[in-house]
Amino acid sequence: MIEASTRAERRTSLHPPCGAAPRPSVSPVPSAIVPSTAIRALLRCQFGLEAFRPGQEETIHALLAGRDTLAVLLTGAGKSLVYQLAAQILPGATLVVSPLLALMHDQAQSLTERGMEVGIINSTLTERQADEALRQVQQEQVKLLYVTPERFEDEAFMAQAQRMEVSLLVIDEAHCISEWGHSFRPSYLALGRVAEQLGRPTLLALTATATPWVRRDITERLGMRQPAMVVRGSNRPNLFLEVLRVEEECQDRRVLQRLLTEAAGPERYGEPLAQELTRAMQGSGIVYTATTAAVRETAAWLQEWGIAADYYHGQRRKGDRERVQEAFMDGDLRVIAATNAFGLGVDKPDVRFVIHRDIPASVEAYYQEAGRAGRDGNLSRCVLIYRPGDLGRAAFLAGTGHLKREDVMRALDTLQARPRGTVRDLQKATGLGRGNLMRLIELLERQGIVARPRGDGETPTAERPGGGALGGIHLLRPDVHPDDVSLNGEARRLAYEHSRREMTRGYADLNDCRQEYILSYFGETYDAPSCTMCDNSVRHSQREAPPASRPELPAGRAPQGSPFATGDRVEHVAWGAGTVQRLRDDAATVLFDASGYKTLALPGALEQNLLRRLQ
Repeated sequence: MIEASTRAERRTSLHPPCGAAPRPSVSPVPSAIVPSTAIRALLRCQFGLEAFRPGQEETIHALLAGRDTLAVLLTGAGKSLVYQLAAQILPGATLVVSPLLALMHDQAQSLTERGMEVGIINSTLTERQADEALRQVQQEQVKLLYVTPERFEDEAFMAQAQRMEVSLLVIDEAHCISEWGHSFRPSYLALGRVAEQLGRPTLLALTATATPWVRRDITERLGMRQPAMVVRGSNRPNLFLEVLRVEEECQDRRVLQRLLTEAAGPERYGEPLAQELTRAMQGSGIVYTATTAAVRETAAWLQEWGIAADYYHGQRRKGDRERVQEAFMDGDLRVIAATNAFGLGVDKPDVRFVIHRDIPASVEAYYQEAGRAGRDGNLSRCVLIYRPGDLGRAAFLAGTGHLKREDVMRALDTLQARPRGTVRDLQKATGLGRGNLMRLIELLERQGIVARPRGDGETPTAERPGGGALGGIHLLRPDVHPDDVSLNGEARRLAYEHSRREMTRGYADLNDCRQEYILSYFGETYDAPSCTMCDNSVRHSQREAPPASRPELPAGRAPQGSPFATGDRVEHVAWGAGTVQRLRDDAATVLFDASGYKTLALPGALEQNLLRRLQ
């Protein structure tokens, strides 16, 4: 704490600019005790807001105290405001790493209109424009600079960046750094090393969805130091969750047509809910599919039914994508059919429904996409059209592959022939895609077998491996044998991926409350006494007798006679330690540290002494 406060005192200026409005009066005291009144004054005069949303102010205070922070805040909960405000108080520059080009430009335009100087460096800029943005940061004309993660692979850019005074490094969409996450991006793997090369500024990792496992992976990969964890819930009580099961893909058309053109029958959900769901389907919405062919097919159906619609996928021309997105945002298109290439950074508050024609490979991927509905807080409908046989296809489309012993052998043969090689050499020798290649390099680095050149120009050694974000690879242990390289981490990752697929299947096949299931998946509890916002709970409430499924339990309470409660640390004789995520009268779902999610039959586990509570 003393170290953090001292660092904060050295870095923090307490007189931030506030455009044309008067600056809030703040005494020159350490940032760890910047009064909330001063921060809120800046919120009002710079951003025109009267109050923070949950988690924002807590995160800002942690950053001003110089403390690394992981913030898991709901989609639409104002994650960007956290660093935008902190940047106005901190000295030097705030670098924001984001993969979302459209979001960069939208935020830069918005901040410029508020009187803040903002820079952008990405692939849409010329070299001269990028150099000018860097110059403005170095001369302290710009406080906030947005960059793509790939930019740190440019040696010239890194040389310039190392001459900046960087107080805060922000990693947006931080789940992209995790192999366990649903949107793994290999370019994110270098960011922990980038932070060291930039003089180790305070780190802020931001994401909307992260399981406990992914949170831990983010903090470890970024090298965060005793980070503050600000987790402000995944609960979206205005989203009505629903699963419609079909057996054949040819049934999709009829299901979609009924959802979009017919009223919801009161016999299914009763009134007034049926009317509200019908109104939601008359608003704007997104229909997600897994393939580009299905996207085009879906858009054609929608147009045939007289709905203003178009399609969006990553292989479509950039100009067409921009036109479709702009028309959807402006309300000229009511429905957009899209792959998962659409949605990140798109802030349309009045999306009333999200339909999935294909099941995603994980609960977090599904919930992030479904969560693009109802950001204005009004009731919205989230429908999954579920074919049990499609989960395998979803896993294949989303999968990152896995490293094999043969990949390690080819990489080591290449490095032993050329101990100072390059990433390009390894990719050519192994034939691996970029994602798997970067994971292989990281695996070899962690085991002290290779290192990447240091940012200070020195050659890496076993004692000082360094590890820059550059393109070179140096072999540190020429005599290493491929069999000496541990692939246990790969086995662990594959086990986790399998467990995630089973949890997704569990959501689709569920006969219990879907809201509670999703929250327990993210390590949270469902505090409402009863649910009226999912198909199962509404259907059960309409029965005269209690539902046949296992009953819901209040947050943190164990079934009668059970030695466990949600959140308990437990140990299984085969799967090791884990955390209880979800409980029913005769079953427990545990997130195991080494093998992911497992659902256990409690009577058998207790009788055979397979599971015990850790003190």
